[in-house]
Amino acid sequence: MNFSTKKRPKREAWKELQKELDERERLEEENTAKFARLDRLKARTAIEEEVDPERLYAYMDILIGRDMGKNPELTRGRLIFELFDDIMPRTTDQFIRMLSNSQEPTYRGSTISQIFPGGKCIAGDRESRIEGAISGRDQVFSRVEQEANWQVPHLNPGVLSLYDFKSSKFIITFKKMEELDGWHPVFGKTVYGFDVLRAISDEGTDNGQPKRPVTVVGGGSVPRGTHPREFLKPLEKPEDKEAHGYNKKVMRYSSTYRHTGLIGH
Repeated sequence: MNFSTKKRPKREAWKELQKELDERERLEEENTAKFARLDRLKARTAIEEEVDPERLYAYMDILIGRDMGKNPELTRGRLIFELFDDIMPRTTDQFIRMLSNSQEPTYRGSTISQIFPGGKCIAGDRESRIEGAISGRDQVFSRVEQEANWQVPHLNPGVLSLYDFKSSKFIITFKKMEELDGWHPVFGKTVYGFDVLRAISDEGTDNGQPKRPVTVVGGGSVPRGTHPREFLKPLEKPEDKEAHGYNKKVMRYSSTYRHTGLIGH
């Protein structure tokens, strides 16, 4: 017999090589699509975009101060959010429903329970209403974990994210807060009312206890096709009671706030 130490080429080795090359190409395509999808998600909170009336928007009315019928020193303002219904549809639907409802479950009468100036606030606390009633212990966001997307970052002021899955609380940032990424799923961002966010931030303390009550007094959705500018209201402070209508400039998201965290500073 003729024994040889020379390694003989495998039959059809080119097929195995082609299979390996095809697998590498498939993985590269998947990674490219994955990174492109992540870039699009990051752009939702990082890039300044023109307001598109065809997207989903909601507004929330805020009252700063204790309204006992005797104290005129009240601050009123309105926040307008863009909601990411293409990412978390159940969450955004329930969020709008609770803003619009006058009966339970509702955000009306709920407080912003914690305010960290220049950082964030925790809103939607229905367990400590300003009137003193105790309610809101039921879980209002159902099946949120199944649709929660952890890839949208907290890259700018005004980003909305859920506080947890067991309550109705949500977070609004006053600056870029990457430490929240991966812990709180983002479902929207503020497009108008950054002057209101600044006023809310000014009511905060180092331990998060608000100086004065900050209450949600109303809200609802903006009809699709309607520019959210039509739902704007000026920030009303005690010193400028004559401000009404749309004469007073209302702050909206702009490049001034990008990555700077100017709110509360």
